[in-house]
Amino acid sequence: MSDLDMILEKTVRSYGRRQIQAGHALMIVLARDIPFPIGDVWSAVADPERLGQWVALPEGDLRRGGNYSLPDGSHGAILRCDGPRLLTVSWAREGYTTAEVEFHLTGEDGYTRFELRYASVRKGFAVSAAPGAGLWTGGAGWEYFLDVLEEYLAGSIPEEPPGIRFEIESGGELAQLFEARNERWRRTADDFDQEHTP
Repeated sequence: MSDLDMILEKTVRSYGRRQIQAGHALMIVLARDIPFPIGDVWSAVADPERLGQWVALPEGDLRRGGNYSLPDGSHGAILRCDGPRLLTVSWAREGYTTAEVEFHLTGEDGYTRFELRYASVRKGFAVSAAPGAGLWTGGAGWEYFLDVLEEYLAGSIPEEPPGIRFEIESGGELAQLFEARNERWRRTADDFDQEHTP
């Protein structure tokens, strides 16, 4: 198995549907085993100061029922917070469909099973984008989010937190990985469509 295949196999990908505040939503689900204890992983995604080190520093009333905003214009509400196992937030940004992002964490033997659910009222998610276009493709973009989380937990703090925007230059290993992940998401979408077509 190649190094690229090993990276691709780290994430389990699926589609689903769920009801969110904005309506009946299409959902992508990513699951990955992260080699760090659940308390450390939870702190990285739920503690504002730590989140600011690898994504962006949130502002607002940062508790259940409160609202948050990020420097890139993203904003929403904290819908559920049951540490260290569950965090759900709404997410909105100008030009994008309102969504909900949910993190489910399960700890076992020093590892954390991290399941990310991104649900949005839309017909589908983009699964291909021209390098440099800045298009947030649902699955591959969130996989990049998990990559940065793992790098942060391993001690690599970026000079400038990337936020949740995902822009890549054409060519290079990152672009190759991005496209390979998009291909996996295309297959996952096709399988989901076949299973749910009358």
